[in-house]
Amino acid sequence: MQNPVTQINPLVKIRRNRVLPVAGMVLVRVGQKVAPGEILAETLIPTKHVIVDVLNTLGLKNADEAEKLIDRQAGDLVDKHDIIAETGGLFSRVIRAPMPGKIISIKNGQVLLEVESRKVVVQSGYAGQVVEILNDRGAVVETNGTLIQGVWGNGLIGFGPFIVDSQSIDQELTPASLSLNTRGTILAASWCEQEESLNLAGSIPIAGLVLGSMSPRLIPCALKQNYPILLLEGFGRVAINDQAKNVLIASEQKEMSLNAVKWDHYSGIRPEISIALQSSGALEVESAEFAEGQKVRVHSSAYAGKTGVLTVINPGKTTLPNGLRTATASVLFQNNEKTVVPFSNFDIIDVEDRFPG
Repeated sequence: MQNPVTQINPLVKIRRNRVLPVAGMVLVRVGQKVAPGEILAETLIPTKHVIVDVLNTLGLKNADEAEKLIDRQAGDLVDKHDIIAETGGLFSRVIRAPMPGKIISIKNGQVLLEVESRKVVVQSGYAGQVVEILNDRGAVVETNGTLIQGVWGNGLIGFGPFIVDSQSIDQELTPASLSLNTRGTILAASWCEQEESLNLAGSIPIAGLVLGSMSPRLIPCALKQNYPILLLEGFGRVAINDQAKNVLIASEQKEMSLNAVKWDHYSGIRPEISIALQSSGALEVESAEFAEGQKVRVHSSAYAGKTGVLTVINPGKTTLPNGLRTATASVLFQNNEKTVVPFSNFDIIDVEDRFPG
């Protein structure tokens, strides 16, 4: 069985399809270099329609008779009070558009008007180069660099120099840890429990925030911020795992892209940290079967956020302390502690042992 791989990789080839939900206009070309927030494609999504019922308004007997009186076609743009249909003659009766809009269809003696829409855009999400155009839908963007995937984001994209040290990355984000010197930078901390910290970071303002975890009560506050917030581990008080911490510390002072999208388990799109590098990496492994010797990260119980090596895939099903029987594996942590973990409670992490300069 194939399982998704969580990327914690100092050097990998990153390739992402950025696609609109419906057809639209692509704004970039093959070979073009793009910034993290660059719009690759855009479209309009209808949000409100109005039906103009010519048949019943005029008291006609059939749809064909009504449609002969409609002096419009699908695709026409109309302003408020523009004539949609009229009977003609000495005592002509007129039906006008109730508001500005676009005629979507004419059917069964009725005119369907699209009167409101919203613009939807798709952004690059990281600094890279367009390598393929997806007709009317978007583009494929590619780069080489560091890639770390998270589990939650507040839906925003940002970029800037990454500021971190071995002490702050292990500590709580507090108001005291923020200053005007952090303006325009991306910061990292172990966890956050105070709304004041998030609000102060936004007022400075910083360019982005990487956390191991955050109190779930801060979700509404995080969603209101004007900078991206990305969680690597989840909610609660879970520190950044050692593998990700090492990669982040090695990336200090580099330009970082923070794509804090919400994790879409269906499409596989998830929040990501990326740092473009000059070196070339191998294409990332997106899924793999569980196998002995793999590096994994546990994301539940007392071992949440800890990384280790999968040493044994236990045969059949194991009875857990709570009485449930499920597939499990044995995981060995760096301190030589060993535990049995259900398959559903850990994920594979893709880590290389070299750190590019």
